Amino acid sequence: MDEKNRIYKKVKSIITENGNKSSYIGEDDFVSLVKGDITINFHIKHPTLDIENIFRTVKRAQKIIKERLAYDLEKIDIDMYDSLEEMRQDGRSRSRYASWIAGIYDGKIRIISERGDEAPEVLYIILTHEIIHLASYKISKGKCPYWLDEGLAVFLSQELPDDYILKLKGALSTDKILPIETLENPFPVDSSEDLRQLAYAEVSSITEYLVETYGWDKVKSIVLQCKKRSIKTILADMSLNYYLIEQGWKRWIRNKSA
Repeated sequence: MDEKNRIYKKVKSIITENGNKSSYIGEDDFVSLVKGDITINFHIKHPTLDIENIFRTVKRAQKIIKERLAYDLEKIDIDMYDSLEEMRQDGRSRSRYASWIAGIYDGKIRIISERGDEAPEVLYIILTHEIIHLASYKISKGKCPYWLDEGLAVFLSQELPDDYILKLKGALSTDKILPIETLENPFPVDSSEDLRQLAYAEVSSITEYLVETYGWDKVKSIVLQCKKRSIKTILADMSLNYYLIEQGWKRWIRNKSA
């Protein structure tokens, strides 16, 4: 026995060799990282989770919300699951989850991080997206219309994939966009993939248009006012309605394309 093996003999069962090691943890390996008012619950045995980067993502999202929406989002509670089935089985969860959901805010942020080959960047986008939903809910007391709530979450967390952009361009060219009126509430969980992609692309683009046209101060004011007033009344005070937003947005897109 060489010196190294002799020294480490009493902790040998902890050291990984050829992928074999004793667990000692068992199946119940859900643990919590708590830092101030941020709590992240996750599987300690998850092989691909970069908890440091996940925590950095949360802090970055807080910074974005402070800069763009002038809101200090402090208390954040996140559960990270291995699969949709695990999230559905969680006794703390009372919501219905569609098969395509990767993250949701339903009073708590719930994220699915399956042990697959998906790039970690996808997880950071989903996490940022759901934290924006949490902020929108807090600022508007849950009364922000779906099109703006989802638009902010998509616009502030990522650039649109090519498939989404193509669907949006196709809908615009054939005059088959979804009226904003129909986007005041979420679609049913069994909606088609094409419809969801078009809706996400549209609300993100409309949000970008509002930001570029009216500025962040006006957009954050709209979200804040939603807790006490209807969106249509808020827009009327700006001499706007859904029809005028749609027409202005279409002109904006045409000008960008030109």
